[in-house]
Amino acid sequence: MYWTELLVLFHFCLSVTIALRVIYSRRTSSAALAWLTALFAFPILGVITYLLIGEPKLGRERAKRHAELLAFHDAFADRFLPPPCEPASETRFRQIARLIQSEARYVPTGGNQTRLLADTDAILRAFTADIHAAQHCCLLAFYIVEGSGRVEAVLEALMQAAERGVRCQLLADALGSSSFWRSPWPQRLRDAGVEVTEALPVGVLKSLWVRSDLRNHRKILVVDYRIAYTGSYNLVDPRLFKQDAGVGEWVDAVMRCEGAVAQELAAVFYGDWAVENEHNLSATLERLNRYADEMPDRATLPRATGGALLQVIPSHPGGDTALVYDVLVNALNIAQESVIISTPYFVPDETLLNTLIITARRGVEVTLIVPRRVDSRLVRYASRAYYQPLLAAGVQLRMFGGGLLHTKAVVIDGRFALFGTVNMDMRSFYLNLEVSLAIYTPDTVAAIRTLLDGYLEQSEAVELKKWEQRRRLQRFIERCARLVSPLL
Repeated sequence: MYWTELLVLFHFCLSVTIALRVIYSRRTSSAALAWLTALFAFPILGVITYLLIGEPKLGRERAKRHAELLAFHDAFADRFLPPPCEPASETRFRQIARLIQSEARYVPTGGNQTRLLADTDAILRAFTADIHAAQHCCLLAFYIVEGSGRVEAVLEALMQAAERGVRCQLLADALGSSSFWRSPWPQRLRDAGVEVTEALPVGVLKSLWVRSDLRNHRKILVVDYRIAYTGSYNLVDPRLFKQDAGVGEWVDAVMRCEGAVAQELAAVFYGDWAVENEHNLSATLERLNRYADEMPDRATLPRATGGALLQVIPSHPGGDTALVYDVLVNALNIAQESVIISTPYFVPDETLLNTLIITARRGVEVTLIVPRRVDSRLVRYASRAYYQPLLAAGVQLRMFGGGLLHTKAVVIDGRFALFGTVNMDMRSFYLNLEVSLAIYTPDTVAAIRTLLDGYLEQSEAVELKKWEQRRRLQRFIERCARLVSPLL
């Protein structure tokens, strides 16, 4: 009896302590309420779940390595980063550029040549050709890597590049690329001279101290600090990937950039690579030291003109705010004519939902493109719980029927765009490591808008009256899923 009472008292004190942490943490009210409900509605399960995934913990050692790398970065940032180019367009977009620069330290860079690729064959051919042409380095970071089908040509090219003396580094997420890590590919790549690192490794004991569901969701390829790719595409063959999920082939797009923005994306890669272990950190600092010594002073670098004006927005867990979320809400608030959004997963919080509703109500044409089917049933139900208020406000909702639309893009007034790896859900905004491009050049923005218009041609409009006629059981399930949406 004594031990039972002691356990009950311990559980009560632990629950109260966690509840106080939830209340005092700088999380959204809806997320805090969801956690408090889980803690007291499911006493044991709620406590265990919070201890495992309640706080964005990446580990003390990782944080220490990140701080050391950040201090090094600041010491030579004036020489390492290219001169900033302020957008020449309206003040509203210049203010977004300043917000990103003040929070993330990445400046807008001009003179970049861009090419939008939205076909898997074209993407993989471009990857392979640039890796074959590499002379100094190939840096790859992907959430999902699967070395089958058409992807084999990319990995073969990477091994050939390493064998001819090019420094090749591949960073793949431990959970997203779990099948890759169980395959012969890691050893084959290492035998050929490719440096391979597992991002955010998971384990039972590790989960007690480091949150295991925080993932590196970035997709980056950098060649010779001159060419870079980013976007929604994982290093997989969509003809083979998740074919048993019943959602069709994944539909993706990447931006090929040639110019100074490649250095900024390389900096994002090196940050992720270096914090994984002490060996990576020391090797990265040594390489960047040599690189910094070879770089001319920033003041002597010519100011880039022409081409596309791009700015990198990296995001990661652990901060009180999410920069890419702030940029998105700001962009919606300053929209004057049109907003078009493509996202595979749409689970907004109340602020983002209300911003979309108000944007539509003040006369801006707001269009949201989502796939008809997604690979997560819970996300599908949670997402659909938000459709009715959006439709009632005049948001044009389109369901894409040509597969799982995985492209993540936002176009504002045809003059500003966000393009990258970020889904419209709280996991992407606050928990995952993500990367986006802020694009300020109308020609490049127009290319993205043309791509989204193509998606619209394969989409069916959702009508408010028909949507309100769906079955009561379906609406009940959606409302239940919405209750836990702040935790997704």
